[in-house]
Amino acid sequence: MIHGRPRGSHDPAVYIPTMNRYGNLERIVPLWMEQDFRVRLVVEPTEYNEHARLITRMGWTGLGVTVIPVQSPRRGIGYARRAAVLHAEHTGRKSIIMSDDDMKPAGDMLPLLKAAEDSGALGVGAVRGIHDYFTGGAISRTSGVILCPGGWGFQLFGLNIANTVLLGNFDERLHSYGEDGELARQGIKAGIFWRSHCDVKCAPIGKRYAPGGISTRFAKPEYRTDAERECLKIIHDRWPYYTNEPDKPLRVAWQRMLDHYIPDWRDRSALHGGSL
Repeated sequence: MIHGRPRGSHDPAVYIPTMNRYGNLERIVPLWMEQDFRVRLVVEPTEYNEHARLITRMGWTGLGVTVIPVQSPRRGIGYARRAAVLHAEHTGRKSIIMSDDDMKPAGDMLPLLKAAEDSGALGVGAVRGIHDYFTGGAISRTSGVILCPGGWGFQLFGLNIANTVLLGNFDERLHSYGEDGELARQGIKAGIFWRSHCDVKCAPIGKRYAPGGISTRFAKPEYRTDAERECLKIIHDRWPYYTNEPDKPLRVAWQRMLDHYIPDWRDRSALHGGSL
């Protein structure tokens, strides 16, 4: 518990879609427990028992850590995130935090959850040191919640449940790549921009494509590449004016998209001299 902070009416929860990364969970779950977050591990049905045993072995039983198996197996990350949102909606939550299983909180997470409750919010991403690199140090010079003018803040973020459901939730067709950015694009189309919280930090605990996670679904690396290209084609077919051809890593013209759907976005962007 942070400085004796009570749970309050929010009863904060973090949802972590995860596959075969038990060592990661041993490291990151206690950090959420220290902040009095309920931890929801969203898993494949075939991994339910092993995650339940992990909770017992780590002494987390009765301490707010639970396992949520998705209904159908091997449907991918878009389906898992969608299931997490539906679970949160069913349990009456206004906002949750969604985190990758290789990302840890690096400070107080409750402001992220509260920021996501705003009626005009969709997602509110925590920031990392690399975001200072993207912005020439502007993140460190800025405080509070800002409009996010690029494709970042997707690895650990607060999520407004009502607005996510209103926009159709995460796309289960994007089973291996791009489901988080797609929700942000649907938001921009609806006039709701993604946000970042400059005072809420997170940090990675492993390298991208480390064993476990999405890679668990594929017998060979090339099979994952094929699956990602399938997702890239779906994204490009929807947004041909703002994305590149699917034979290359995804690049999104975020600011061009904002110009089209939210023309006054710069007036609301702290990184461009505006304010929310």
